Formats: sequence, C-alpha cells, structure tokens
Amino acid sequence: MKVKILYFDDIFSNLFRKEHKETDLVWDDNWVNSLENALTDSNDRLGVNFSLVKSGEIESWKRIVEEEKPDVILMDYYWPEQALKKYGDRKRGDEISMDALREIRQSFPDLPVISYTIKPDRKVLDTAYGNGVTFFLKKVSMAVPEVHDALKYIILYLLRNKSG
Repeated sequence: MKVKILYFDDIFSNLFRKEHKETDLVWDDNWVNSLENALTDSNDRLGVNFSLVKSGEIESWKRIVEEEKPDVILMDYYWPEQALKKYGDRKRGDEISMDALREIRQSFPDLPVISYTIKPDRKVLDTAYGNGVTFFLKKVSMAVPEVHDALKYIILYLLRNKSG
C-alpha cells in the first residue's frame, strides 16, 4: 500500500526561513527530520510505503493538492510569518491554516487532515475541529519515536474509514 502525505508546515516556507536564523530553527528541523525518517522508513513492518511532499506554501494548497493528489494532509496550525504578511499580526497565524482548511473541506470534503501545534488548548481544538480537521496532535509528542507508529496507525485508520 502506498500513502502520500502532503506536509504543510511554515518551517518549509521561504518567508519563515528568511525571518529566522538557522540556529533558531534547529529544533524544528530536527523534529521534521525525525518525523520524515519515521514515516519513510523502508524497514516498516506495516507493509505501507509512506511518501512525503513538503510545502510551506499553504496559500497554494489547492494547486498542490490537485497536482500531488495526497491521501492525507499533515498541517501546522500556526503560520505566524504568513499572518504578519497578510494581516500585519503574527498572533493571527491560526487564521492562515483555518482559512485553508475551510477551503479544503469545500473542495475535498473527504480528504483527511491532521493538524498539530506545540501547546493546543481547548479553544485551539474547538476551532480546528469546528473548521473540519480530522484529527489533532500535540507537536512536541510527535517527535517521540513511540508516537511515530501511532501516527502511522492513525493515518491508516483514517484512510480505511475514508474508503469504507
């Protein structure tokens, strides 16, 4: 079985990278690498070939989804640099992903979307689920190797329910 994951995170955007020093991005880069390595590990006993398409261009989500035809989207909840550019306010970073999510739901209502952030609270979860996110995870725990398998199982569960 092949599973293509479209991985939207501001860490991949030129805008984010331009605003932050490489030394400030070490944790994020290590987090991304650990997740990528876990998902694309060819020694996986599940018999699933996960592939990742990474993008920091959330505003181009429709073109990317249509071109890549992912089975699932993994999407960061906060996009502060894009919010600063669009609204003049970094604190509105959640609006960037939630606007994209609402549009994704209109065009691709059955496409599973897993969102994450560092410290989700009740308001974040209510907003994400209210806008159509399929599943929500805490970002820090996603860096733990034991959670990598759980993420794979969640993705497979979502895909089974989507086709069932």
